[in-house]
Amino acid sequence: MRNRALEGKTVLMTGAGRGMGRRMSVALAEAGARVAMIDIDEDVLREAAEEAEGAGGQGSVKPMVCDVTDADRARQTVDEIVASFGSLDVLVNDAVVGPERIAGFMVGHTNFWDLDDDLWNAMLRVNVFGPQLMAKTCAPVMMKNGWGRIINVTTSLNTMYRVGGGAYGPSKAALEAHTHIMAHDLDGTGVTANILIPGGPVNTRMIPADAPFSRSALIQPEVMEIPVVWLASEDSDGVNGMRFIAALWDPDLPRDDRIARAGAPVAWTQLESRAIYPSED
Repeated sequence: MRNRALEGKTVLMTGAGRGMGRRMSVALAEAGARVAMIDIDEDVLREAAEEAEGAGGQGSVKPMVCDVTDADRARQTVDEIVASFGSLDVLVNDAVVGPERIAGFMVGHTNFWDLDDDLWNAMLRVNVFGPQLMAKTCAPVMMKNGWGRIINVTTSLNTMYRVGGGAYGPSKAALEAHTHIMAHDLDGTGVTANILIPGGPVNTRMIPADAPFSRSALIQPEVMEIPVVWLASEDSDGVNGMRFIAALWDPDLPRDDRIARAGAPVAWTQLESRAIYPSED
């Protein structure tokens, strides 16, 4: 059993049924958190919740079917979590419409003009509006308590503009930019907004089975476990507006060294701005 650094904390994990969301849910429960796991696939969600509860103990996990783009259901879900667990402290936005649904992803090529309109809109709604809606719904609860975490999962920069990646990369780029705005608006409230990414292609269903490399050579979903627990903990107090690469996170380093090695400003705001704004009167 790991150090239960999240004892007493309640986490809402979106996209919890598979892949990285499932592994993060298990790790968070094992660290002592109460974890509300949401997904749209009830059967897969039930299996994932059983695994997470096995790691965290009886009563530590609450599986809930929820569409992250449905405002009424999002509000109902948050209200039910607070009623069941007494608090809501951490939101991890991992729900996604992935690039595996784009014809030829990683094994061919689809030009932007051939992309399906419904798929493009689905990626925008789930990958951009979904995190906005869930954060909008959760943030007031966290701010009222004076402490909270919003952790958004985006992707690597070169995936954002990967040729043949369709709407997936641009949708993650939009969430990256929006996380900077979230962090700015939350500054001083006790609630933070940061990004956690694996650092490259991950061995999940998002990578086609016929992709031209071994599955063992991919980053494994477990890479997200240790850094997401840290980001959800009180040890990350004061860290806001940062993006962390899970594959570079070294828990054996001192705290500041870990942050320096794996972290950077969200949305690459360390780069020089090229916009020319008029001066204020």
